Amino acid sequence: MHVFRAAHAAKDAQKQVDIRDEAGERVIASRRMRVRQVISEPMLRREVTLDLDALLNTIALESTIDDIREAEYVRKSILNFGLPDVTHRTIDEVGVGDISEEIKTAIVKYEPRLAAASIRVERDMSVDPVELKIRFIVRADLTCDPVNAPVEFTADMVDGGKILINRR
Repeated sequence: MHVFRAAHAAKDAQKQVDIRDEAGERVIASRRMRVRQVISEPMLRREVTLDLDALLNTIALESTIDDIREAEYVRKSILNFGLPDVTHRTIDEVGVGDISEEIKTAIVKYEPRLAAASIRVERDMSVDPVELKIRFIVRADLTCDPVNAPVEFTADMVDGGKILINRR
């Protein structure tokens, strides 16, 4: 997604590029011939944060269609991107404990830049219930070269089921 976000930020899709050689043949624009861009660790952390926000604020297809349980390949595919619907859960409910496992499962399935074996999601019980939000702490190793980098995020589930992602 970084490539698309970078192109959008540069607004280079709006620039007309019609380069021709002496014979009048079209030359492929250099923006299309770029070698893979190296991305810095802070930029990678930001990109992962944005993508986690999108992942955790998308309702999985299985929450809206009952018959999907029988379609195993659809359940495991990108069509089922997101979390099960959490909007109907409250702070006091027993089912809130399941959300941490649902977050972990979604991250393992759809965020390959975080090492699956390192992902830990736990509920932060220090949040005051008066705030009417549920906080989860997500810890994982960001897959980097030459070594993985530890990352930590907070996922605050606020009124209406929206999940706010912040890096710690």
